[in-house]
Amino acid sequence: MQLVAWIALCVVVAVLTRNHPRIYLSAAVVAWFAIPVVGSRLVTGEAGGPLSFHPATWLIAASAGVQLLHNPRAVAAAVAHKVHIFLALALVAGAAVAATVVHRGSFVVLVDQLLAPVTFFLLILAAGLADAGLLAVLKNLLVTLGVAVSTVALTQTLMGQVIFYESGFLTQYWFDPEDNRWMGTIDQPLALSLALCMIAPLVAGLRHPGLQLVMLVLFGAGVLASQSRLGIIAYALVAVFAVLRSRIPWQGKVPLTAILAGAAWFVAGSTLSAGVAQRFADDTGSTAARADALGFFLTRWQDFLVAGEGMSASYRVSAAGGLITSLESSILMYAVDIGVVFALLYFGVMAVLIARNWRQRACPGLALGSLMGLLIVQTYSALATRSVAGILIWTMLALLVLAGRQPGSLGADGAGARGGTAAPRLRPVEEQLAAAMRAAAAR
Repeated sequence: MQLVAWIALCVVVAVLTRNHPRIYLSAAVVAWFAIPVVGSRLVTGEAGGPLSFHPATWLIAASAGVQLLHNPRAVAAAVAHKVHIFLALALVAGAAVAATVVHRGSFVVLVDQLLAPVTFFLLILAAGLADAGLLAVLKNLLVTLGVAVSTVALTQTLMGQVIFYESGFLTQYWFDPEDNRWMGTIDQPLALSLALCMIAPLVAGLRHPGLQLVMLVLFGAGVLASQSRLGIIAYALVAVFAVLRSRIPWQGKVPLTAILAGAAWFVAGSTLSAGVAQRFADDTGSTAARADALGFFLTRWQDFLVAGEGMSASYRVSAAGGLITSLESSILMYAVDIGVVFALLYFGVMAVLIARNWRQRACPGLALGSLMGLLIVQTYSALATRSVAGILIWTMLALLVLAGRQPGSLGADGAGARGGTAAPRLRPVEEQLAAAMRAAAAR
């Protein structure tokens, strides 16, 4: 009954906000950041089983259904605008569903991490093509959520205990309070590090140096709380980018850089960095485990060239191969789950979207954040396990596509002109649909 009540609530929200996409889109993103998978049962009442999808997934499904009925032209315009991208994603989704059904894989992981995020990508594009302000709304929301989860993670570090969802996290095999690795309200410490490394570049768009400084320090503290070694290295690069790419004058960047360097030096000698420093000194075999996983995959990849064995099959395959960990890479795990060809196609779509919109100017840091996401998920089982990773990556990619259509962007889908000529004003959705259909027919 609790699940039925939640589905009914999602449908009501989707209907009431059908003309206000900023609301239902924001609600789905907030739900993934505020409710980890271990907390889903508190909302839906489903701790496991075929209906134990994340609460946000139900909201996305309801919103997609309502939009298809209420505003099919906007959805069709978004598909026509990126017809080749959605054709590739449809092929991937079909292969993933077929493999998962045939081999009885995890349909919950398939929906939460692949189908729902791609659907959300479509919903953002459908709304954003007619609402130029959606980009700023969702960008600001991501920055705000980054501040929130960083604050929770830092508080957990100082208190030495979980603040929210403690009973759920204590059921996870990887969680040990004595390790002092924290995750805020996100599913795992590595997922927290991923999220902050993706969101932090957006700070480059802030105009106030003081606010920029506070956020960069806070995000850095959150990455430290996760004790992710790759996260620390990636975040250092992101922080430098955020300062250099910021819109504040050069005379403001110099003291900001000095203050950040001083804060980093102070933190390096504090107890906050003790855990991650120890991990740099002794990685407890994680590097060797990743090397073993890659070596194992390279000896077996022909077995999964076209057809995979269903979502989450990579865990079974790696265990059968004698590995003590998973394949520790989203693309390797997807190669086993849905097939090498379709895994390459899936992540290739992400790479193409980033490359084609790299030169957008509407939102500094958005392209780098998306690239960070694409690279970091290849270093652990990010998209092959249920976490915020899927929805965050496809949200960032959708915003990147919208930013590529904003005035001043260069070389992105024809949205801007070389030499700095402004892009054409966004047109009503009916005109966009007709233009997109004509362009698709011409191809």
